[in-house]
Amino acid sequence: MNCPVKRRTVIGAVGGFATVSLAGCLEDDTDGAADDDAENADDADPDDNGGNGDDEPEAVGSDGLVYAFAPNRISILDPADGDVVDEITEEFDDESWAEPQITHDYGLIFAVEETLDQVHVIDTETRTHEAAIDVGPGINHMYHPVDDEIWVHADDEGAFYVIDVDDLEVSEIVEVGLDDEGHGKLLYHEEMGDTGYATNVNDPGIAVVDLESYERSDFIEFGDSGGTHYKAYGPQNDLVYAEYFGGTTVVDTETEEVVDELDFTGGMFLSPEEDRLAIVDDDVYFVDVSDEDSEVLGSVEIDGGPSTVRFGPDGADAFVATAGSGDVAVVDIDTLEEVDRLDVGDVDGRSRMAVSGDEYFVTPADVDEAVAVVEMTAQEVDLIDVGAPVDTVQYVGDSGTGYTGRYR
Repeated sequence: MNCPVKRRTVIGAVGGFATVSLAGCLEDDTDGAADDDAENADDADPDDNGGNGDDEPEAVGSDGLVYAFAPNRISILDPADGDVVDEITEEFDDESWAEPQITHDYGLIFAVEETLDQVHVIDTETRTHEAAIDVGPGINHMYHPVDDEIWVHADDEGAFYVIDVDDLEVSEIVEVGLDDEGHGKLLYHEEMGDTGYATNVNDPGIAVVDLESYERSDFIEFGDSGGTHYKAYGPQNDLVYAEYFGGTTVVDTETEEVVDELDFTGGMFLSPEEDRLAIVDDDVYFVDVSDEDSEVLGSVEIDGGPSTVRFGPDGADAFVATAGSGDVAVVDIDTLEEVDRLDVGDVDGRSRMAVSGDEYFVTPADVDEAVAVVEMTAQEVDLIDVGAPVDTVQYVGDSGTGYTGRYR
């Protein structure tokens, strides 16, 4: 069977770990390229950066903009004006995006493409596609624990593929799963130094990861069976929170011992002041993580299937994206009451992602082929039409604690 290669820049993984995509045969659009280039060379505009590739792309910048990932394009949105200001289309065709990660200097966006086991790289200065990097099979989650590295988890191997940000190639493979497989996440924070923690749905505890030596240095066992998934860290109390068997297990990072258990669990989101932790179960629970008691402050019932929590710029409000209602619920943090509902369009799925950036809360509305931008202080919504279903979004700028900012 002959499978022509899809047009994209591909950088293979190190050693013998480069993988072959099993996503099927892809369209070949390289036939006749040399003849076309030669025929059109005399007609090329020397000022056209999209022409023959000899000129450097213009640095136009992306500060304060939103990148919206659809199957056949990346639309670039201005949340202040509510407009699509640019698009990247030439490298994409029916992509399945999973998770983006912006670098600490906001210069590059790395985005997972699940079906091809690749990580795409977008230059935010030139708004151009830089590369597609082959990594391990079953990729989903991606992290940026140090300035010059991106860590992407390959579930089929229970390992992290480490991408060098400067060279745009895989430099290390870190095996963290006990049985070399399983869906996993990475937890880190600058207060942890060179130590991180990895969850795995197949392992009954969390792996201690040495970020400098690229190895699993220890394993903190929670029980004899089950697995771990969602995770968070409270830098003020130095405790790790990890989902385990329908609850949340709390670990002291100094002693590496289990010190508490909460009887609810789900996605975990840290407040900007890093003193409150929102945990999305059937309801949204709020936990005080400013001291070692991990006091449960209360919970809020959110109709419509709560998915993702982002805190407002001053931490006074929490914005809860729901998958089933087409709304964002606004929760007052002091009273722990829902105080407003904002219509942000519909999504086709059981969950709904969202990011915050400066004063904006941004979430896809794929059914409406749009992206909703909420100005969090005024609590006003602008639905930006992008003409395609959007999988995920990334803000270029300060995204705060808990998502695609520095910590996650």
